Amino acid sequence: MQIDYLQFRPALVAPVTQAPDAAAIGRVSAGSGLTLRALATLRADGEAIRAGADVYFGERATAHIADGVFPTQLGNGVTVGRFGLVHACTLADGVVVADAATIMDGATVGAHALIAPDALVPPRKVLPGGFVYAGSPAQVVRPIGRDELAAAAAALRRGAPVPGFPPPALPPLDLVSFVPAGDGPGPVHALAGRAPRIGRAYVAPTTALVGEVTIGDDAGVYFGCVLAAGGARIVVGAGTNVQDNSLLVTDRAHGDLILGERVTVGHNVRMSSGEFADDALVGMSSIVGERVVVEHGGCIAAGAWVEPCTVVRAGWIWAGRPARPFREIKPAERELFARAAMEYVHYASDYRGGG
Repeated sequence: MQIDYLQFRPALVAPVTQAPDAAAIGRVSAGSGLTLRALATLRADGEAIRAGADVYFGERATAHIADGVFPTQLGNGVTVGRFGLVHACTLADGVVVADAATIMDGATVGAHALIAPDALVPPRKVLPGGFVYAGSPAQVVRPIGRDELAAAAAALRRGAPVPGFPPPALPPLDLVSFVPAGDGPGPVHALAGRAPRIGRAYVAPTTALVGEVTIGDDAGVYFGCVLAAGGARIVVGAGTNVQDNSLLVTDRAHGDLILGERVTVGHNVRMSSGEFADDALVGMSSIVGERVVVEHGGCIAAGAWVEPCTVVRAGWIWAGRPARPFREIKPAERELFARAAMEYVHYASDYRGGG
């Protein structure tokens, strides 16, 4: 699945190994030997993604950019494991990003480094090559030799954990796990007589909306996402965006999931039930337990693990594993979050063909 975005068309040098539900979008360029496993997504709409030769993305791995600010640049031989996320960053030759690890905007990782499972590299961090980095935020652990690094890359490329590290808890890496038995392809799936309802919104072709899911006008649900209501309700308000490979899954026992207007749910998020007021932000790669409440303009930081029944107060950032109150949101950050939400409104229009 290679998809144009506006006038931009992916440029991938053969041979390319690409699963049918993996997606390369817009201004993606890659040297020979690119591999995209199931639901891997390279979305280069507001900036470029440039990859060298022999680059590998595992199942549900994601690459994106910072609109008009940072591209994503990947050297030769880069490996990104299952449910990994590289966002608006630069990775030099031979970098290995293990399962469920995240590298954020403006960060740079030097050649032949290993980012350990579940690690998070913060924005603008510069990590020298030749080391193992682990934790959130990622810290240097020790040097790594080329043989060990090659073994780590080989393990990830055959779908196995990195030797010597505890394997992270991964979500289902397909759509079949969420779709009612016997349903055909496509993003819309009824459950127990309840079917999704979609307004003037964008829903990517590799998503699954299951059950009583309502999508408001100007909203966007992007590639690889799952919104599975399971006998409860999921409501996505007007102008809200749910970014690539995020999994919003609830059921009757856990209750409804209600997202207000202009809410941002970042890439590779895992969420259950709760209420998220207008202008809330759920940072990329966070894990959010059931019945969480985020008040107006509240923020869950990238990579946070939020315990069930947490209440994030209006105008505050919660961060950490487990998440705790961090600080109040600064006015400049509030403006940045609002601008990013509007960028996604424009994306939704462009993808629908209305831009």
